[in-house]
Amino acid sequence: MAVAALTFSSGAFATNGIIQAGNGMVAHGLGGAGLSNAGEASAGMDNPALISQTGDALNVAWSMFMPDRKVDTTDVPLFPSAFKGETVSDSKMFGIPQVAFTSKINDAMSWGIMAYAMGGMNTDYRTGILGDPTPPGTPLAATNPESVNLQGMIVAPTFSYAFSKDFSAGVALIIGYETLTTRNLFGQGAFGTNEGSATGFGVKLGADWKLNDGISLGAIYQPKLSMDEISYFKTFLGAFGFTGDAALTLPAEYGVGAKFALGKNADLVADILYYQWSGVDVFDFFGWEDQIVYKAGVEFRPSEKLALRVGFNYGESPIKGGNPAGANGSMDAAFANYPFPAISESHFTLGLGYKVDKNVTFNAYYLYAPEVSQTATLPSTTSAGTVPAGTTISMSQNAFGLGINYAVK
Repeated sequence: MAVAALTFSSGAFATNGIIQAGNGMVAHGLGGAGLSNAGEASAGMDNPALISQTGDALNVAWSMFMPDRKVDTTDVPLFPSAFKGETVSDSKMFGIPQVAFTSKINDAMSWGIMAYAMGGMNTDYRTGILGDPTPPGTPLAATNPESVNLQGMIVAPTFSYAFSKDFSAGVALIIGYETLTTRNLFGQGAFGTNEGSATGFGVKLGADWKLNDGISLGAIYQPKLSMDEISYFKTFLGAFGFTGDAALTLPAEYGVGAKFALGKNADLVADILYYQWSGVDVFDFFGWEDQIVYKAGVEFRPSEKLALRVGFNYGESPIKGGNPAGANGSMDAAFANYPFPAISESHFTLGLGYKVDKNVTFNAYYLYAPEVSQTATLPSTTSAGTVPAGTTISMSQNAFGLGINYAVK
């Protein structure tokens, strides 16, 4: 299953940074919260300790991610009128698969394997973005299309041990694979179109405590993924003064979560996660700040077969206009990130679960992230000249997903 999942496009899930709002259809319906909620087999993607509760289960799901991204140079001083205006990314739909399988070895030990999106970024600007004001009227990328597509998948063999009926701990081996394709990146027409790939390895550690019949707590830690560099990307960044590790990798991640029973027919789930973007040289070069993400959701069960979910996810953008980026702070972070504007902040979600019989459940979700914008307030130095402040990047998102979970507990 995991190998088959890698044959699908994993899309470009720039939601909390480059990381999707959550894992699994149940968690997505709850704002992405799932560190202490074993709602389906894919709960092990969030917290490997939870597979002690999922039994013998198979989960297959698919999401459609639909972001709108744009760059507006209307307010950039000194730009000729021909190079002012709004440019919208053309690519707007991405399919994102996931599969999960879990099984009990005995009363204490469980194992599983997960395959899910590693995260990504994408823009496809069919016309050039910027004009170069030195000398006035000289185009930097006036007619050359610009695009970037980073996508990846994770395969995670997972093991969990239940020390008691109330406490379990788990570990997942994270095996990552990603591809990066760029065309005329930052208007560098001579650089052309390039494609590369990289693999990486890491671990995710998790624990889950059941404090009583109504409260449970979960926690996870995932160190920075050890990822290979993509050689052409390292060379490209070197031309802008970059001297660090050019691996496009996942940052160190810390998280705690809880689940509270609200009577017999409702639950409240909530997570807090910390993403250490500054610990990844590439993101630090582009001016990314560390990010705290808050997730919360409520599940209502009006009948034995039906579950209704609502959730909210908020993480302040790691990219902020006015922050320095590039070598020696030569760029504004909002300008430096116009090819990958991962600036979404608020996410509203709805979810639905329908139990067909005692073993089979369908789960679905819808996500909406309203538009967020960041404007460059510092001048940015490029190889073609200096771009004054004023470039604005924007993003909004819609997504929906559907999955089926078969479980024998």
